[in-house]
Amino acid sequence: MRPSTAFSQGLRACNSLLPRAVPRTASRPFSQLVNRSPLPSTHISRPQRLPILHHAIIRNNSSSPLTDRPDQASTDAQNEEQNRLRREQEPAYQITFTCKPCGNRSSHRMSKHGYHRGTVLIRCPSCDNRHVISDHLNIFFDKKSTLEDILAKEGQKLTRGYLNGDMEFWDDGSVTPKEKAEEQKPDEGKGQLP
Repeated sequence: MRPSTAFSQGLRACNSLLPRAVPRTASRPFSQLVNRSPLPSTHISRPQRLPILHHAIIRNNSSSPLTDRPDQASTDAQNEEQNRLRREQEPAYQITFTCKPCGNRSSHRMSKHGYHRGTVLIRCPSCDNRHVISDHLNIFFDKKSTLEDILAKEGQKLTRGYLNGDMEFWDDGSVTPKEKAEEQKPDEGKGQLP
């Protein structure tokens, strides 16, 4: 017999020995207390015990789905298209960094809202390590921090730049042509942020 079953049966046995309700003498009239005659022991009955089912097995052999959702392929394609259009319209940053453990250099896109208000992690496409870029939800750090704060703790500096057409302009005054899309190595969806 399993210990939990023995414990519950022991509780049921103790429960049947206890009175069902405690009499309240203060709420009864005095006449009921005085005129009450004791009942013979033959009238006292114990509550009936119901049989205990130790091995109740319930099986659901239904072939119908648990939800009323239609085929997911069409709705997934529509949602993916809506997300792509939304990503094209929302302001975003593009970050290019070198992963310290493996030395791989990769570029990733992240929304400005996520960087300034949320927590952003970027996954390295070669070694699959995750790098914290910003944490405003205090998930990884005790206080809100951005990439500038994280690098400043290590004594490093972030180089900022902006795009104007095909040219990249950097804070230090240098100008470089932007890499073309066919020259860049695709990330196969890893590390891509909305």
